[in-house]
Amino acid sequence: MKTKFLFLTAIVAVLFLASCSKEDDPAPVVIKTTYNKDIKPILVAKCTPCHLAGGANPNKWDDFTTSKNKIDFIINRVNREAGAAGFMPLNGTKLPAAELALIAKWKADGLLEN
Repeated sequence: MKTKFLFLTAIVAVLFLASCSKEDDPAPVVIKTTYNKDIKPILVAKCTPCHLAGGANPNKWDDFTTSKNKIDFIINRVNREAGAAGFMPLNGTKLPAAELALIAKWKADGLLEN
């Protein structure tokens, strides 16, 4: 009787442990790009002093709404080759590929503010 009980207990334990198998890898966490966290620091660092409050250009990139509404204009200008007409930043160097990709990702992520 003891042997049968141990045998049944062992089978139940194996079945229980088999049902607790590890799930497939969980879905990766997708971190959305936001204006305040990711984009504004780039624009403030690279577009000063012209495109910020108090600057000569009427397009103020330190303002979320303006940047959001003009995203296609921004992307067009910063993706031009240095020296090309309309290249931005004016008299500057081309933004690093990682920053250009982040700006494009912000648009793809839905132009989130926070």
